[in-house]
Amino acid sequence: MHALDRERGRATAEPSTLQMLYDTVEHHPDRTAIVFADEEITWSALAERVERLARGLSSLGIREGDRVALVHANAPEFVTTFFAVTALGAVLVPLNPQYKKDELGYYFDHCEVRAVIAGEPHVPACQAALAERRRTAMVVATSGAPEGTVSFAALLNDHPAGRLAFPVGHLDAVYQYSSGSTGRPKRVARTHEQCWWEAENMTGTTKLVADDRIFCAIPLFHTHAQGNCLLASARSGATLVILEEPNPLIIKRHRALEVLEQQRITVFPGVPFVFRLLAELPGDARLPTLRLCFSAGTALPQATIDAFERRFGIAVRQLYGCTEAGALTINLDAEPSATALSVGRPIARVRLQIVDDARRPVPAGEVGEIAISTPAMTRGYYQMEDHNREVFRDGWFFTGDLGRLDTEGRLWITGRKKLFIEVAGNKVDPVEVEDVLATHPKVQEAVVVGIPGKVQGEEIMKAVVVATEPVDQKELIALCQERLALFKVPQVIEFRDEIPKSPLGKVLRKYLV
Repeated sequence: MHALDRERGRATAEPSTLQMLYDTVEHHPDRTAIVFADEEITWSALAERVERLARGLSSLGIREGDRVALVHANAPEFVTTFFAVTALGAVLVPLNPQYKKDELGYYFDHCEVRAVIAGEPHVPACQAALAERRRTAMVVATSGAPEGTVSFAALLNDHPAGRLAFPVGHLDAVYQYSSGSTGRPKRVARTHEQCWWEAENMTGTTKLVADDRIFCAIPLFHTHAQGNCLLASARSGATLVILEEPNPLIIKRHRALEVLEQQRITVFPGVPFVFRLLAELPGDARLPTLRLCFSAGTALPQATIDAFERRFGIAVRQLYGCTEAGALTINLDAEPSATALSVGRPIARVRLQIVDDARRPVPAGEVGEIAISTPAMTRGYYQMEDHNREVFRDGWFFTGDLGRLDTEGRLWITGRKKLFIEVAGNKVDPVEVEDVLATHPKVQEAVVVGIPGKVQGEEIMKAVVVATEPVDQKELIALCQERLALFKVPQVIEFRDEIPKSPLGKVLRKYLV
């Protein structure tokens, strides 16, 4: 008997991502799981692909605990890989396919990856990153057969289907990265159980069922899409309709609207940037089947809420979540117009409180730090024991976000302690960009801030630079373009004689905006 066929008898006590998939296959084998362009895949066909790929990866030596990076645009291959890797008890590391060689190399090193699964356009950068870091990880190409790679198609075709054993629920399933005021990406491990509870809590709260059709136009490597598209679909049996090659969305928005209409979408998770672009489209498209739209990632401006409702006749709700725990609250008010700027009440099994600087709960209406507790929450950040003792305490995670609760239990976000800059639906850690600018021999100091863009609620990147001698801003932009994903590249560069700082040496970013 193949090692992957042995049942361990722990699925009920310790649920896993694989059990989530198999439960849905049992109840809805012939329903459509994924729609992608002209391709439709049933739940039973998806499970067969997952089984074949899992056995193929096992034949390459991928074992429980190994880390497998996934560098891929939204596609069925992403979903198949997610379940196949985690089915082995290995850990999936989904990464932004817009990352450049140096960015990929950092994550490959930090996770000590054994393999990288990549779309063909991303294979060269992955191979270069591994070679530069002298890592021996294998590269699996999901299309074509570039030199030095393993064929994804061959792994599927050369190995049999057949039911897999459930991995143990407390094993890590996914590594993702969260940035914040510490200025460095923090590795967040989510176990099988935590992924299960995230999907269970959200699908129960939103009453997601197999008849629903979820539209995915946000990147699956991100927590928002992973939880509210991929896992929510697998837990409920709903069809996941994936927009092919959504970037740049400003060009593909006509296609996005066409898919929403033709595929009779019922649930639409998104970000403010997506909803604004669709609301601005001319034409007379109608979305009568749409029952739930919700936005996450950053605050949704009232102007976008109003424009989308005027255009399509449905309100966009706000959701609050984080990499450390997935979805936390959602505004499901029956009449949301009066509370449109609230992110709503906690979803199932999420506890939430607002605390002061001493970590004591404050009364309703008073602003403080948002603290949350949920079975979907990570246990802490990798190798950050001191920081973990500060932000993970007594079963609570202290998010660093600021908010208040009203008398009816709704959460209103009022600010943040973190340094994130929101750029077209992407979160950017300014310290990462500052580090790149600092490598230029003529740059003495650099600080990156977000400044208001032309559209309400959206930011653009501004770098403030102190130079040791004259330097052309084009040089600095070219340096960033070479080493960073394009959405991280500053659009504005300002030269100053000095950076304003407090008496204690802290950068006063508010004077740079």
